[in-house]
Amino acid sequence: MGFPCLPEGEQKVASQMRVRDCMTVDPTTVGPRDSLQKVIELLRRRDIRSVPVIEEGRLVGIVSDRDIRQVAPAYPLFRDEEEIRRYTERLAVTAAMTADPMTISPDAPLVQAAKVLETYRISSLPVVDGEKLVGMISVMDLLRAFVEQNEDAAV
Repeated sequence: MGFPCLPEGEQKVASQMRVRDCMTVDPTTVGPRDSLQKVIELLRRRDIRSVPVIEEGRLVGIVSDRDIRQVAPAYPLFRDEEEIRRYTERLAVTAAMTADPMTISPDAPLVQAAKVLETYRISSLPVVDGEKLVGMISVMDLLRAFVEQNEDAAV
């Protein structure tokens, strides 16, 4: 997993930047039959907010921390973390995932990704080339690109 957002000496004008310039390459994925508990642990361990769902090499969905909160309620239904963990271990990813998520091409302008994220109030988009998942672009990736483009202006 990496953030190849424009190595030094290859700075581009923001309007020319493409999704491929700043996307997270080789994102961690889960399968539709994995447990939600596995996703929760992955999101915490990797400090990410969403994970693509892959089946037989194809993108079939995405699960975000928001999706998990909607299907795994907390107090007063559950008394403690252990009870929540047992509940989420029994739920499959399909219980929370958004099927057929919006995607974007690696060659799309970076500003197009920003517009989609802002319009739909989502934190990330799977990046696909044909039917193959090649990366993820997130709000954090866009912020990183913005900071890199404007570091000279910051005092």
